[in-house]
Amino acid sequence: MVLRACLLAILTVLSGLFDESAMTQQLAPLLPLPELKTCQASVHPRLPENWRAIFLMAPFTNAQLVLSEIQYDASLPAMRVKLYGLRSGTLDLFVEGSQTYELESQDSEVRSCEKLGDTGWRPLPQDWLSPRSQCAGTAPLGKTDVDWWKTPTDPKPSAFWVWYRTSDNLPLRLAFQKASDRLAPLSKYALSYQLHFEATADSKLDEISRACHNTNQITHRGPRSLDRRIAALSSSSKGEQASQAIKQLAPELATCPSTPLPTWPDKLAITGLMTPWDSDENPYGTEVFYDWSERAQRTRTFPYSHGPFRAQDALLLGRRGYNVTYRNAAGPTCEPVLPGVLRPDWSLRGSCSCEAMLTGTSVVTPYGTARIFTCPLASPRAAWAWYALDGRPTSFAVTSLPGDQGFGLFAVLDYRDWLAGHQAPSGVFDMPRQCQAHGLRTHADTTKCSTCHLGDVRNRH
Repeated sequence: MVLRACLLAILTVLSGLFDESAMTQQLAPLLPLPELKTCQASVHPRLPENWRAIFLMAPFTNAQLVLSEIQYDASLPAMRVKLYGLRSGTLDLFVEGSQTYELESQDSEVRSCEKLGDTGWRPLPQDWLSPRSQCAGTAPLGKTDVDWWKTPTDPKPSAFWVWYRTSDNLPLRLAFQKASDRLAPLSKYALSYQLHFEATADSKLDEISRACHNTNQITHRGPRSLDRRIAALSSSSKGEQASQAIKQLAPELATCPSTPLPTWPDKLAITGLMTPWDSDENPYGTEVFYDWSERAQRTRTFPYSHGPFRAQDALLLGRRGYNVTYRNAAGPTCEPVLPGVLRPDWSLRGSCSCEAMLTGTSVVTPYGTARIFTCPLASPRAAWAWYALDGRPTSFAVTSLPGDQGFGLFAVLDYRDWLAGHQAPSGVFDMPRQCQAHGLRTHADTTKCSTCHLGDVRNRH
């Protein structure tokens, strides 16, 4: 009896090792994934004392894109911010210390300076990070190596991200979970892409400072006044004025072509990096297999550092979708909370609209001329996507809202491989038995997703 018990114990251990090995093999990536390497520098990047930059900023909703020209002088410190709506509207602001002013100019000369008081805006610092900021890793955005810096904010576990080029430590992109004054005007928008940056010898902001110091009367006081001015850009009649300035500041910006938005091929594989919003997570390696003929899609994410799970799937099969989590030393769990498979013509069905086109090849358009389009999600959220003219995407972002923190939502998916026509390996779309136990039940109303995804007919109005 004792011998038999010992043999059973040994077999149990060996069986456990076998299952562990089989599970590890089952969860291994099927395609080479992007590497998120360890950051080489722990020192925060610092911007020059005087600089001028052009940023293309996407709002939290599907409102218009805004081009910003920012001039900065650390000796004052002060900054001048010119905002140009790509559809309409302009706004010229000067910020020194705790005071904000609205400028009126003619032929590049400031004619008047209206004091708005303390709006909450401050001149941007040379260090855009905080003592709690961490470099999550180094990996390319497109074809440019960048350090991925995350900064925790309140309420926990909120965060914002800044991607700095490793070649010169200049910010290439920013993503904010919610609007704030922390790095205004950039932090007033969900996403900002740097188009141009130059260190300058003389910003001439001291001349504006002297002119504005002579303005004492505050006609419209505080943050709400400034927020109303920014919101009014979309309804402004200054469309032609904005267009002329945009052509000079960013000649690569062009109107969208009349061709339809891109559609997905029937078979597809994707790899990339997915950046989460929550500060207690780091970017994930991402692998996607898609087969419209099978009405199936699997998006699997892999953590680069030790975490609570080995892999997590968004498994979309027909009209239903499952969130499958493979935890450490445990079997998978399955929650039927997702919509069905994505339709290949989702951009056409989802009321998406092209908002701008960037011509040529650059750091932000590594695969040539690209279209930027937005899709309305559950209001007021929006999705922002960048696609090259040949149909290859570079990024897909979903805006967040206050209160989203802690729910594991993602900020941006940055694509690396786009393998049109790729046949998914056998078994990729197999449903775990933990999902089969749910049968046809769903725990979520996917009605709002049924325009772009196949949806459960029982959930439709």
